[in-house]
Amino acid sequence: MTLTATMLLRRLHQQSQTEVIARARAQFQGSSEEFLTLAEEYDTLAPRLRGRFLETLGLSSEDFESSQGTPLSLAVSAETGRFLSNMVLSHKPARILELGSSCGVSTLYFAEALRTLGQGTVVATELDPAKCVQLRTHVRTAGVGAYVDLREGDVFQTVSELDGTFDMVFIDVWASTYLDLFKRIEHLLHPGSIVLADNMYTAEDAVRPYKQYLDDNPRFSSTTLDFESGVEFTVVVS
Repeated sequence: MTLTATMLLRRLHQQSQTEVIARARAQFQGSSEEFLTLAEEYDTLAPRLRGRFLETLGLSSEDFESSQGTPLSLAVSAETGRFLSNMVLSHKPARILELGSSCGVSTLYFAEALRTLGQGTVVATELDPAKCVQLRTHVRTAGVGAYVDLREGDVFQTVSELDGTFDMVFIDVWASTYLDLFKRIEHLLHPGSIVLADNMYTAEDAVRPYKQYLDDNPRFSSTTLDFESGVEFTVVVS
């Protein structure tokens, strides 16, 4: 990864963390001391317990995004970003579909890995025009424009216009839409395609229909990776 991209991603991760903490604090009904104690407790929890912990406090990542004020970037963590990058380096996908790109942090991890390989494209999708402006700026700053195809607009409309097949898909949109959206892209997958879905723990109830659909369908082999927000790792078998 280039020094420019590394510095940019470090700044974006710090910005996202600051935004999330500020929004959570604004919604938390308690003292600052209590909030800090709970934040420390959250950090020590096993990933699979974090979503339930947030629920007991009446908090969730989707609540942060939908509450009043500027929409959050809700960037993937550095650990998840490195995982996505390594998946690209090992699988060598020619086409990646990113469903929910936000301000482009995960997009940068994908594009940087593709640049290392010297080929490939990530089709990034994002509804929010302001986030698309930021994404374009970040892609330009990192110098990975040749590997990114940004599709601005409603993701359901975007996927209806796609053709061909994708070797890798990353899902990071509203958790309640996972299953419906996945059904819209099934025809774009081929045997060996990999589908990664974030927030399987932090939005456990909302993603349950998606998880159940994968588990019940012999076309897919799927397991939940126990780190960060919980990532569903699915391989298309047939």
